[in-house]
Order: sequence, then C-alpha cells, then structure tokens
Amino acid sequence: MRIFGLIVLALILGAGPASAWEEYKYPDQDVAIQFPAKPQAMKSTYKSIYAKAMPSMVYSAELDHVLYRLTVVDLGGDLERASSFVNEAGYELMRKGNVIFADFPRVYQDEKSIYGVTLTVDRKDGSRVVSSIYYHKGRLYIPEADVLPARGDKDMTTPSRFVQTIRFPPDAFD
Repeated sequence: MRIFGLIVLALILGAGPASAWEEYKYPDQDVAIQFPAKPQAMKSTYKSIYAKAMPSMVYSAELDHVLYRLTVVDLGGDLERASSFVNEAGYELMRKGNVIFADFPRVYQDEKSIYGVTLTVDRKDGSRVVSSIYYHKGRLYIPEADVLPARGDKDMTTPSRFVQTIRFPPDAFD
C-alpha cells in the first residue's frame, strides 16, 4: 500500500508544472495560445525586406530556462506576399544556426486547414529555438520556445519541453 501511495504522490508532484499551462485568448489578434504563466504583452515593430517597421504584438513568459513567445505581425493588407513573409521569417531563423528539425504543421482539418512551418535550430551562441510560423487573415504568427542556457551552464543541452498549442478562429473563442 505504501508503494501505491508513493506512486500517486510522485504523479501528483510530477504533474504540477505541466498542469500550470493555460490558454490565453487574444480576440483582437484572432488567436489563442498556451503559456506556462501569464504572459507579458508589449507592442513592437517587425522588420522585413518587404516592409519596414510593421506593427506587431509580442506576448512572452518564461519557465525553467525556456522563454515562450508569440509574435503577431500585422501585414497591413499585403496579402500577395504572405507566403514570402513566412519564408523570410524561416530563412532568417535558419541563418542563425543549424536546423536540426523541420516540419509542416497543420491547425484544423479540411478546408479550415492553416498550414505553417516549424523549425528547431541550434544557434551559434549555444541556445536552441523551436519556432513555428503561420499566416492567417492578414497576420504573421510566430510562436517560439527559446531554450536558454542554465546559469553557469556552458554546454546548452536542455531540450525544449513544450511547443505551444495555438488556435485560430472559428473555434479559438468557444
């Protein structure tokens, strides 16, 4: 019976950090996304070779040496170059290190599908980033998990723990 009690206690304690994740809804940005803690929000600008200083919002939170971010960029109606913006963001990330994983995620099924690209990059500074890039309804969405070196840890070997779950309307605000 003691063994059973220890197992239950270990499961409860082990579930703590993962259960702390919450979904945060941003109707003004047409997106909902999970963070491990209440994110900070800040207005910013996004630089591109196609347009200078595009307005953006950055939401971020940190947990266990991982900085989770969502950058939402307003493309200002430049719909013709939407795929170019996605490709440019991926290319800029690739230039910062070695791509160790690439994937093409899909949010939703059938005609509601929203496709993106996910890259895991080991950067030259020893850090690792897992980033997904999506285009939807005139915006570029870039959720990232930036794995930061632990204090005093020169060899950054920590893998990213979670990839944020992102949703877009029609169901993001149900």
